[in-house]
Amino acid sequence: MIRDKLQETQPIVYQTLSNAIKNKKFAHAYLFTGVKGTPKKEAALWFAQNLVCEHTEDGFACETCDECRRIAENMYADLIYLDGNDATIKKDSILQLQEQFSKTALEKSGKKFYILDMAENATTEALNSLLKFLEEPNGQDTQAILIVDSIDRLLPTIISRCQIIPFKPLNVEHYYEDGIKSGLDELDSYVLSHIVKDVDYMNAMMESEEYQTAMVGAERFVSLFDVDIHRFLVWFETEILGNKDKDKEVVKMFLEILLIFFRDVVSNKDGQTSWFEREVQRISQKNIPIERILLILLESKDKCNRSYNLQLVVEQMIHEIKEVM
Repeated sequence: MIRDKLQETQPIVYQTLSNAIKNKKFAHAYLFTGVKGTPKKEAALWFAQNLVCEHTEDGFACETCDECRRIAENMYADLIYLDGNDATIKKDSILQLQEQFSKTALEKSGKKFYILDMAENATTEALNSLLKFLEEPNGQDTQAILIVDSIDRLLPTIISRCQIIPFKPLNVEHYYEDGIKSGLDELDSYVLSHIVKDVDYMNAMMESEEYQTAMVGAERFVSLFDVDIHRFLVWFETEILGNKDKDKEVVKMFLEILLIFFRDVVSNKDGQTSWFEREVQRISQKNIPIERILLILLESKDKCNRSYNLQLVVEQMIHEIKEVM
C-alpha cells in the first residue's frame, strides 16, 4: 500500500498530504521534489486516489477499488499523466492538456487532475504554456502535480505558484534491501545503492558493460595498488581503455567504486562476504594513508567530469598514489 510506504519512508510528506486530505483543503498545484528513487510518482497517484475514492478507509483512499485501480494504471479518464522521463514534454502536449481540461469532466467525481513527471524535462515553450495554465486555474476541481528531481531547472515563476512538497533521500540501507529483493546479489546491491537511488536504475546499471568492466578494474586495483601499482596501470591501459564511447563512463564508475571501497576501509566496515570485504579487512590492517588516497580519487573524479584526457587522468592518479604510499 502506498499509504504505508509514505508513512514509513516520508513521514513529513505523508503528514502534509494527509492533513490536506482530511481537511479537504487543497492547493491548486503541488510540486513534488526530491532525488530520483524517492516515491514521488507513487505519492502523486495516491493523492489523486484520495480525491475520488468512494470506499475510503480511515478517511483515506482504499487503493483497491475500481477508481483507485484505474488511477494507478493511468486509465482514469480525467487524469492526464505526461511523462518526461523518456521524452521531452513539448508545448503541444501542454496545449492538448489545456484543451481537455476546458471540457466537462468525464468521470462522476467531477475531479480533474494532471501529473507532469520529470517536469524539468519540458521545453521552455512548454513551461511557458504551463505557467499560463497555472495562472488561470480552471475551477476548484482541477489539481496539478509536478514531479521533479531538480527543482532548480524549473522556472521560478512556476515554483512560486505551487505548494512545494520536498521528499527526503532514502538511506542507503533502504536501497540495498530493495536491490536484494529485486534479485541483485549482495555486493552489486551494496555498491549500486551508494551510486544511484533507484532500484530500476540499479538493475539496469548492473547489467551494463560499463559497470561490469569497472567492477573488474576495481577488484584488480585493490589487489595490486599496494603491491605493484604499475602492473595494474599497464593492465588497465591495455585491457580496459580503448573504447572512446564508453571509456569515460567506465572510468567514472571505476572511481565511484574505489571511493566506496576506501571509505569502508576508513570505517573498517564489514558485512560483505565477497572480495570487496576481504580486501577492506586486509588493507585496514596496513599502515596506508587512506585519507590521502581518497582525496586523490576525488580529484581524479572531478577531472573526469571536466573532460580531461582519461588516460592522463588515470596515469596521474596512479603516480600520485604511488608517491604517498
